[in-house]
Amino acid sequence: MAGFHGRQGFHRRHAHRQWGPPPTPPHYGGFSGYALPPPYLSTIYQPGWSYGPPQPMPPAPSPPPSTPRLGTEIVTLLLRTQIEYYFSEDNLARNVHLKMQMDEEGWVSVHTIASFPRVKRLTNDVVLILRSLQPSPTVEVEDGKMRRRGTWKKWLIRR
Repeated sequence: MAGFHGRQGFHRRHAHRQWGPPPTPPHYGGFSGYALPPPYLSTIYQPGWSYGPPQPMPPAPSPPPSTPRLGTEIVTLLLRTQIEYYFSEDNLARNVHLKMQMDEEGWVSVHTIASFPRVKRLTNDVVLILRSLQPSPTVEVEDGKMRRRGTWKKWLIRR
């Protein structure tokens, strides 16, 4: 008997083997007791299907729009709120990365702001980003750039 070692019993490498008859296959019978084919065989042949040459794949879905289905008004409000937070006193007090992006007059490119993950999740449309900031009391926009309105000099990093 393979795996038997006298008093020691069965060797550990054979411990996974079980005694007894092999397990019975699952029953796929109906109410009448006749055996039905297993479910995975029902997709192999179906009467009435045509079995011709393979058909071409349908076209791939179009890429998602740059502005989600939320609607332009909501996205505009969310953009303005998020970017006003970026230029808020609280955030600028600790956000060195944003301050490093400012030029000597405090301007930050809209492309830099558009690359921030929270803005990127809302849209990749820089025109929409600039338009959303027009009514902002915190951020001013000019020539594809933006900065904190009024107190921008306070946040410049001397280089």
